[in-house]
Amino acid sequence: METTKVQLTSAEIANIWNLCMQDSMVECVMTHFKHTVEDKEVKMIVEQMLQLVGNHLNKIEQLLSEEGIVKPEGFPIDKHVNLNAPKLFSDVFYLEYANQMTQFKISSHMTSIVMASRRDIHELFTQFIQDAIEVNRSVRDVMKQKGVYIRPPYMSYPKKVDYVEKQNFLTGWFGRRRPLLAVEAAYLVANSINNRIAQATLIGFAQVAQDPEIRNFFLRGKKVCSDIMVSIFDVLQEADLPASMTWDTVVTDSTTAPFSEQLMLFLINALSSLGIAMYGQALALTMRRDVAALYATLMGKAGTYAEDGLNLMIERGWLEQPPHFLDRQRLIEESR
Repeated sequence: METTKVQLTSAEIANIWNLCMQDSMVECVMTHFKHTVEDKEVKMIVEQMLQLVGNHLNKIEQLLSEEGIVKPEGFPIDKHVNLNAPKLFSDVFYLEYANQMTQFKISSHMTSIVMASRRDIHELFTQFIQDAIEVNRSVRDVMKQKGVYIRPPYMSYPKKVDYVEKQNFLTGWFGRRRPLLAVEAAYLVANSINNRIAQATLIGFAQVAQDPEIRNFFLRGKKVCSDIMVSIFDVLQEADLPASMTWDTVVTDSTTAPFSEQLMLFLINALSSLGIAMYGQALALTMRRDVAALYATLMGKAGTYAEDGLNLMIERGWLEQPPHFLDRQRLIEESR
């Protein structure tokens, strides 16, 4: 048992800071969704999301205050949300966004728990992950009720224990490819869905962006997502597995931005980071060489795109600097 309160580690500070930024972004997005949502069940989900991030932000702000750590500015709603802007995305998209964000929160909270050294931080993120699981369960229930939840493909149940006998289990570039493993198919489908959501987001943002350079960046991202989905669909179709469905009416005809361009760039960068993390997880569990090579390529594409997005934010003075260690060399030079 800890008898004295020790200082937060760099890992704990980083995870708390990142969560504060992410929840600030989600709060902005959900605030506009609440003002434009039409379906009462979807509105319930949006309100649950707002309650979730609001509660977490309050606890994080209290913790930072107690530790004497400056709170990041994040995204104040009055500065980054245009509540008078009409609906840009459909209610189905609101559900998909809530589903993706709660999945991301569950994954990131789990990492924060593993990296936590102090008991109170461990308990804080344990509570956060339980909250996210509850909301994610509600989101999925509503999606299933409305017939828009996409399940991974079904497969025949294994009936006996088997062992791999030939090295061609790992091959995939030449000759006859072995069938996909269940885990390989699961990640391919999940990544196709994630890219479909990102593509719809980019279409909507490109539609309302006023800065030509930012608009072109969003359009380029739309093309990147499209290329990635084609690559994934090719693998799934060769294996006679269904690809994810499409939503042709996800984006409305609005040309008025509901969010600041700073917030939109940050959101797209967050989606890019989520994509890179998913590709990395999939790569670690993929045993067919051609699929593993595909994920390595996708990570490169997503990484390059994310870096360009960060450069756009830096050029405009929009990138809030994360907590960092002291530059000792600079201190030495300044003391002379």
